[in-house]
Amino acid sequence: MILSLPVHAEPAALASLGPLLGLAALGAFHGVNPAMGWLFAVSLGLQRESARAIGSAVFFISVGHLASLAIVAVVLAVLGYIVPLFWVRIVAGIALLLFGVYKLVLYYRHFRWVGMNVDGWDLVMWSFLMATSHGAGLMLAPIILNLEEKGAGSLADLQHHSGQLALEDTALAWGIGLAVHTLAMLLVMLTIATVVYKWVGLAFLRRGWLNVDLLWAGALILAGIVTLLLATF
Repeated sequence: MILSLPVHAEPAALASLGPLLGLAALGAFHGVNPAMGWLFAVSLGLQRESARAIGSAVFFISVGHLASLAIVAVVLAVLGYIVPLFWVRIVAGIALLLFGVYKLVLYYRHFRWVGMNVDGWDLVMWSFLMATSHGAGLMLAPIILNLEEKGAGSLADLQHHSGQLALEDTALAWGIGLAVHTLAMLLVMLTIATVVYKWVGLAFLRRGWLNVDLLWAGALILAGIVTLLLATF
């Protein structure tokens, strides 16, 4: 899609791709993280001896993930409508920093589910709780707070709204952004789960494992710093 853009495309239109690409990259990062669900999907596929079970699991996991992100987005949008966007960024940045430090100190603690005999609704709830407990929605704050409809983020518009968000201007853009993020996560998660199920197997986990929890905590702290820096510019 990007390659098909005309050479004379407006700079604003090209710049608007930046946040979407950022959300897609974070979606891919969430998809790679086994805590977000691909390891669960592989386990269900092996348990039921069906590759189709993996696709079904990834879909329901993505629905739960999106629900968690949507709640965070709604909270940020309402706050941005009530108070100046500057303070929303400050609050989001501090929340990210504190949550990142919390995850860094207690990275070994994990949310526990009832077992492996689960249905679609269980997967949605598990994914929702997992994404919420990991602060997945908060991590998107630096990007979605700068993702708006064409022209809605201009200086004149922010002055008109006293530096606050206009819900009617941001709802569609934020919805598209969350959809892009979730789709990227779904595709990456499905790809990894399928490759592991069909060719790699779970034996590789015995040979080595990257501590994604520590990486995740570091990413949260970095996102908090970025959010606070964006608030000052």
